[in-house]
Amino acid sequence: MSNGLIILIIVVAVLLILGYVTAVLMRKRNEALLQKLEERKEKLYNLPVNDEVEAVKNMHLIGQSQVAFREWNQKWVDLSLNSFADIENNLFEAEGYNNSFRFMKAKHAIGNIESQIDLIDDDIKEIRQALEELGKQESKNSGRVLHALDLFEKLQVTVAEDAEAYGQSLPEIEKQLAKIESEFSQFVTLNSSGDPVEAAEILDKTEDHILALTHIVERIPAIVKELTETLPDQLEDLESGYRKLLDSGYHFIETDLESRFQQLHAALKRNEANVSSLELDNAQYENEQAQEEISALYSIFTQEIEAHKVVEKLVKNLPSYLAHTKENNQQLQKEIERLSRSFLLSEAEISHIKDLQGELSAQEEVVLGAVEDSSETQQAYSLVREELESIQERLKEIEDEQIELGEELAEIEKDDANARQKVNIYANKLHTIKRFMEKRNLPGIPQSFLEIFFSTSNNIEELVRELDEKRVNIESVNRWLEILTNDIYELESETYQIVQNSTLTEQLLQYSNRYRSFDDNVQAAFNESLYVFEHEFDYAKSLDIISKALDLVEPGVSDRFATSYEKTRENIRF
Repeated sequence: MSNGLIILIIVVAVLLILGYVTAVLMRKRNEALLQKLEERKEKLYNLPVNDEVEAVKNMHLIGQSQVAFREWNQKWVDLSLNSFADIENNLFEAEGYNNSFRFMKAKHAIGNIESQIDLIDDDIKEIRQALEELGKQESKNSGRVLHALDLFEKLQVTVAEDAEAYGQSLPEIEKQLAKIESEFSQFVTLNSSGDPVEAAEILDKTEDHILALTHIVERIPAIVKELTETLPDQLEDLESGYRKLLDSGYHFIETDLESRFQQLHAALKRNEANVSSLELDNAQYENEQAQEEISALYSIFTQEIEAHKVVEKLVKNLPSYLAHTKENNQQLQKEIERLSRSFLLSEAEISHIKDLQGELSAQEEVVLGAVEDSSETQQAYSLVREELESIQERLKEIEDEQIELGEELAEIEKDDANARQKVNIYANKLHTIKRFMEKRNLPGIPQSFLEIFFSTSNNIEELVRELDEKRVNIESVNRWLEILTNDIYELESETYQIVQNSTLTEQLLQYSNRYRSFDDNVQAAFNESLYVFEHEFDYAKSLDIISKALDLVEPGVSDRFATSYEKTRENIRF
């Protein structure tokens, strides 16, 4: 026999041995699992469920309690007769699979058995829990009903101690209390006659009714007090005040006050039905609506009372205020007449005074009418107040306009005096500037200076002519004075510039002598600058020519001369 065949035989033998050992071990394991399942089944079957069923059965339950007991009892019977038998058959079948080495089917069967036992375990727990609840329900109900009775008695005492506080709602409250008493009686009957389950449901409803009624009873007194005392008292006071205001001569913009009073009375009466039927949210809402309407009416009356006070004050003060503004206008009119003899006034100022006078006359009629009729007015005081306050505001505006006009008129004579003084000053300045220029001994006067000088002289003559008019046009005077002021400033600036340019040119021409003998450029600049200086009288151009030439040979020299000139410059002595 070859070695390969021997090895093959040995391998097959080893595999067979291993397979056998594995099969034996799996069989032992499944036997152990089946044994544990058998023990679980027996433990569940031996639970004292039958004894517990008999104990509840002997309670002789009725009604819903009996129905519930029958359902749980039937479930136990099904479990004990059918489910346990099924498990027993499945255990026997699984053992057969295991003994015949059909391990896959054995494993599947064991899994099914475990699921069945788990379901039965849960069902039995549920059955026992339900049986325990049925057994304890009666005693549990007895404990709960004591608490409910205590709440009910407190509720009855609360209502009885202050029955008047509940007003129209008392009959409905008593009706609800009687209904709760009936529910207690029904509970006692069911609980003592063998139906604690239905009794518990009745007790649940009873407790809910007690809590709901307690909440209602707590809210009612405040609502009833507001409906029967607070709001009617406010309404009565409001109507009484309204009558007194009418007797005192008050009038109102609103024409529906009487009907609003009637509507309030009707609303309060209707709201009693909400209280009687315990519709407390509606009752509270209607009370709030009535309060808002009463507050609105109160605001109307308060507004008229306050308006009356303001009207009395305005009626007292407006005539004197009006007289004051009229007097101001008369003073302005006199001032215009006086000034008109010497000045030409603008039509706007004259017509403005006339317009104010006409408006004041119209306002006087309204004010006097208001003063005469203030005690017998047929209008609401709030309307009269608006009218008088509008007049007062307009009088204040008129007074401001009068002040502004007065200030404008006062400025006329001041402007006239100022112009006369200034024209003399400017004439003297013109003469001084002329003498200042003459002292320079210049070869000629630049055309720019002459134009400004003669223009200024002409403007002085024009201003003098305006001031010599029989009636001075002060607006025209002010315009000429402004022009002349600018002319003098421009002429003074031009004078200083010409003198500075000519003086620096002369100094630089003299300074250039040190370079002319050997620098042709400086010599040429000297000749050109001198020609412009003596024949064209353009001193700025002449200065520029010589400055540039000297700055080339001696940088900064022209600036040095300019700085020195500024320190020693001669001012025009006005």
